Amino acid sequence: MMMIPATHAEIEQLYLKAELEQIRSICLTGCSSGDGVTSIATALAERFILAGHHTLYVDLNLFKPAFHDVHSFEHEAQPGMLIEHNETHQVLVGVPAPTQTAVQLSYKDPANLCSAVNKWQSHYERIIIDTSPLLNLNKGNVPAQSVASACDATILVACYGSTTENQILQAQSLLDARSIHLLGTILNMKDSPSFSEELVRQLNKFKFLPLRLRKRLENWLYKNEFLNLPY
Repeated sequence: MMMIPATHAEIEQLYLKAELEQIRSICLTGCSSGDGVTSIATALAERFILAGHHTLYVDLNLFKPAFHDVHSFEHEAQPGMLIEHNETHQVLVGVPAPTQTAVQLSYKDPANLCSAVNKWQSHYERIIIDTSPLLNLNKGNVPAQSVASACDATILVACYGSTTENQILQAQSLLDARSIHLLGTILNMKDSPSFSEELVRQLNKFKFLPLRLRKRLENWLYKNEFLNLPY
């Protein structure tokens, strides 16, 4: 998983918009698996933490859980525990994806899910919920629409280069309900080449240039900080 800095410009915009609208619980979902929802969700959670908010990260992506628990708190009345990302080893206070069938079925009930979110909000100032992809229909998933309905706002993530316009429109239609507030749609550029990489690709088409010169220009392009700024 690609880690996105909590101070990234787009993360900052999401944070400010959520704060201005006084949003406490946010559902993040994607069109398909691999859109980078978890990367954005963890970065946004970290941004709220940096702002001093007591933040809970909830992993409800039963299609592909990303976290596991590492330490439970002494106070059993307080929900949450220390959870660690399976790949990046990032540690947050959160709720790992449920493995018990009874708990999974409970979260699938909209009323029970709303009660769970209300309980979490009574202990934490901000709730970030990572959900299963909207278009990956699976009987084992907690429907992303139900999670979105239980939260104050929802962020839809699409992946540049792989998510089609039709998929985005289909996902947005699934979120078109009076009880769902779509805060925004994010285009994840994780698979797109940097500006310097694109220039190098074009440079290598100029076969009339000596190979030695092309290599020198290629090295200069890769080392240029301005051309390698993040999107």
